[in-house]
Amino acid sequence: MKDEQIKIWWITWIHLVDPDRKQIDKLVDKYNLHEIIEQDFLDFTTQDKIDVYDGCLFLVLRFPKYNTKTKKHFANQMHAILWKDFIITVTSYVTSNVEKIQNQYRQEIKEAEDDEKFKLSPYYILYKIIDAMYDKVLTWMTKFSQDLIQIEDKAMDSSSITQETLSELLIKKRSAVLMKHIITPHTEILSELQTATMNFYEWDLDVYFEDLQYKTDKILSLVSIAYENTESLFDVSDTLTTLRTNKVISVLTVFTVLLWILTRISGLYGMNVTLPGQEFAWMFWRLLWGMLWITALTVIYFKLKRRL
Repeated sequence: MKDEQIKIWWITWIHLVDPDRKQIDKLVDKYNLHEIIEQDFLDFTTQDKIDVYDGCLFLVLRFPKYNTKTKKHFANQMHAILWKDFIITVTSYVTSNVEKIQNQYRQEIKEAEDDEKFKLSPYYILYKIIDAMYDKVLTWMTKFSQDLIQIEDKAMDSSSITQETLSELLIKKRSAVLMKHIITPHTEILSELQTATMNFYEWDLDVYFEDLQYKTDKILSLVSIAYENTESLFDVSDTLTTLRTNKVISVLTVFTVLLWILTRISGLYGMNVTLPGQEFAWMFWRLLWGMLWITALTVIYFKLKRRL
């Protein structure tokens, strides 16, 4: 649980991480928040949405977060409330982006020109937050593609995919599906946010929202490509496994044929009846050499037929 508040000129930004009931009640009472907002703060399973209340915007978005221990992605939900000079953001898990965005925003405001006064607003801060989250996703997508290339190279070099690599591939596939489910609703939410912002904010932020929509489309395109590549690697895995299985079956088939021939010969001379040549001592060695020749000829035959 973490509570952080900063003030940049007249803009106040409060950021909470996994707030408890006491912190939420304090916010609700202090800023007279709608009861629906209070319920959504307590429930981090709320679907992505945007609501307009008297004098404020309420936004719920989910972003992917990576767990270094499990090497899996999961959804980190963010709630945001925006007034004219105030913004509250709440996330279910800690994100390193917040402090980074705050420092970048302070520097950007210091260097802002007179015609960039629009940057001193909660709506521009929201743009910076979402933009930073998207940049992080794009960086991850680049690493995702590189990991798939490495998996493919290992599979081709060893002509097989190990259990560990297959498990990693399954995690990649799950991450791609999760990423798509997280980012897909953003397209509609950003469009609604752009329209709602016009009613609350006098400055034109269309170019920034268009940038976010462009990044959303790019992420979804990369996710689609990554998913197809993952599926392709699964097909490669199945093909390599089938080839290896066929190879093993071919070898076992040859051994079965050899054992069948040799068993017939040894079984014939193991019969308790009079057989030709049994009175000669050298007959044993002749049978042995005959069996070896049959073995050699069988192996040569299967070699020529490319069964070995």
